[in-house]
Amino acid sequence: MNSPLKINYELRPYKFTERKMLLSTFARICHYYKHKYQYIGFGGLSFTDFKLFHKELHIDKMCSIEGGDEISKERLDFNCPFSFIKIHKDLSTNVLSRIELNKPSLVWLDYDGALDNYMFEDLSLLMRQLPVGSIYLVTCNRELKSADTGKEYTVEQFKDKYGTLVPFDITAKGFSSAENFKTVRKMFVNLIDNIIADRNRNEEEVKFLQLYNILYEENRGARMFTFGGLITNTATQIEDLNISDFPFIRIDELIYEIQIPNLTFKEELHIKQHIPDQIDNLKSTNIISKKDIDKYIDTYKFLPNFFDVRI
Repeated sequence: MNSPLKINYELRPYKFTERKMLLSTFARICHYYKHKYQYIGFGGLSFTDFKLFHKELHIDKMCSIEGGDEISKERLDFNCPFSFIKIHKDLSTNVLSRIELNKPSLVWLDYDGALDNYMFEDLSLLMRQLPVGSIYLVTCNRELKSADTGKEYTVEQFKDKYGTLVPFDITAKGFSSAENFKTVRKMFVNLIDNIIADRNRNEEEVKFLQLYNILYEENRGARMFTFGGLITNTATQIEDLNISDFPFIRIDELIYEIQIPNLTFKEELHIKQHIPDQIDNLKSTNIISKKDIDKYIDTYKFLPNFFDVRI
């Protein structure tokens, strides 16, 4: 993973917005279970999620995985913001096979690359061991293209690469930009369902409750897909978690796409001054388009604010 060398993750508005959305639900889930969680993720050089989840969720047991050779262990240690973060310089599958996964965990495997077999190996390791109350998320580039040709997979190529993970009803349309995220989700869901069924045959009573099915694309950037949810008791319902009021929660194949309008600072203030009762009046003017007003209302609580500060 060499994206930390190319991208400052703290200055990506779509990723920041997604992070704040997820955090708002994590806080309620953590409050519901009252567990002492550990966080497992990819810290990179900025450790953005680690800093945020420590301060907002009070998690102080953290594991950062860095599998690439481009960043030295010394540089990772230098940029690490807290001494309690344990940095593992190895492939994610190797790290996950070594660390304790039988503790309540918040796991966000935010891969910067496209779908690959090791992601399913990571998923298998986690789903077989994570206890009730644990949260799992995966983010990856949703494009389904062959590394050999650079073009969308053929059905035969895809089956050769992923074998039994491939949905039985896959067609070439499933690799298109309009359908690829549906294919990726179906592969994750099928594997999770099989593993959860195995656990329940061993006298557990658990289920995976999907909560997230998100698309976003940074300006002229990669097309990303985030999928995830909660390992919980079979009796637990989403209403119990007090998160149903968030508009981006998705418990099925319906997608939530993060869309951020391009507005001036003054226009943002203008919309806020009309929330909630005067929005129809604002839409009747020619200042801001109705589409951009709706986008802003949907995301404004989670949007970042960037300022140029002279130090």
